[in-house]
Amino acid sequence: MANRYTDVDLMILKRWDEVKALREAFDDLLGRIEDVVEASLQKVSTTASERNLSSDLDLKRPSIWFWKREWETRKKEPGIYIEVSDFVPVDYGKAVEDCPSMWFMTDEFSKLKMRESSEDFGRAVRAALSPELLTKWSHEDADLSDSPLGRDCTDVSESDRVRLVAEPGALGKFVIDRVDEFMELVPAIDQALQKMTHR
Repeated sequence: MANRYTDVDLMILKRWDEVKALREAFDDLLGRIEDVVEASLQKVSTTASERNLSSDLDLKRPSIWFWKREWETRKKEPGIYIEVSDFVPVDYGKAVEDCPSMWFMTDEFSKLKMRESSEDFGRAVRAALSPELLTKWSHEDADLSDSPLGRDCTDVSESDRVRLVAEPGALGKFVIDRVDEFMELVPAIDQALQKMTHR
């Protein structure tokens, strides 16, 4: 049990009112960051729509996901989709990971009403990729049942993420660039889906 204050503790105690005001200002800033992130992702959704991609977003996590019309259920919901997440600073929320990530998600595959399982589909997509792409998109947390391919953007630092939320145009460009990167997987995804549809 600590019975002495650290130098930082003493500094905070001496500047108690200032630190309290700074903490309140920080909490207010987090609310405004959410507004900026939402506006940026809405613009990204518009850009995605122009590329014939549907999209949806979650501000709490935060994440945005995209899908082609051919990947939809009859109810216009995604059966499979690509997801970009964790592009905000860690202090934005409890669920933010250490770096942005990109995943191909199949957790809603059963809604496509196919005989094959999401695991079968995940295997088929991975088999359709070139060895280079398979290496690039293999992730230690990949799971054939719901997330067969993924990548972490380990080159994006925490200060980079602060810059992204400080510059809304930069955030939108970052997300669209990740979507463009995902496009290299689409031929394999479509090939695997087409094979299963025509069986």
